[in-house]
Amino acid sequence: MPAEVDTTERLADIARATVEVAQERGTHAVTLRAVAERLGRSTAFITHFVPSRAELMANALEHARAQWDAERRDELGGLLGVERLAALTRWMCTSSPEESVFRSLWIEVIADVRAGHDSAYELLRSVTDATYESFLDGARDADRDEAARIADILYLYCRGYEIKSVEDPEGWPDDRVQHSLELLLRVLVFERRQPRADGPART
Repeated sequence: MPAEVDTTERLADIARATVEVAQERGTHAVTLRAVAERLGRSTAFITHFVPSRAELMANALEHARAQWDAERRDELGGLLGVERLAALTRWMCTSSPEESVFRSLWIEVIADVRAGHDSAYELLRSVTDATYESFLDGARDADRDEAARIADILYLYCRGYEIKSVEDPEGWPDDRVQHSLELLLRVLVFERRQPRADGPART
């Protein structure tokens, strides 16, 4: 048990140092050596826990998951159905300096997958795809027959936004994104919301 606790703590320390390096110097500067120097450790110490740069960045994303889960719970509260789906989509399409760092790390990991870092990619997928079922659940309240397609469109919209927010943040500010998103939600979700069996619209 002590060894497991030590590993967990070390991975958390490495994740924090990774994010700090990315925030201060950009994600291109995130290397095993840079993170080791940030922690006052050797590169060998870092590679004992995360053997590649891709896994280094994926580890940072993995440790951000708890924060995202808590923020999502706070944002969605007790909302249900299409209202929950809309709130989830809006939440995913907002930005902050910290989110920009995580999105840049995410893109870097995807690029490194071509170098054969499959384990890092699978970790990334477990983080980034965790919300898809939430999209699907909400979409069923809008249109049960087309729920999967609605979920796909909203999910891809959010993922596309995340890339553009890194590629061209000034060209895609939150207000521009939210205006187009509200149009998409109105046409795709709210106007096709399915009525209950007894008549009133579902809310």
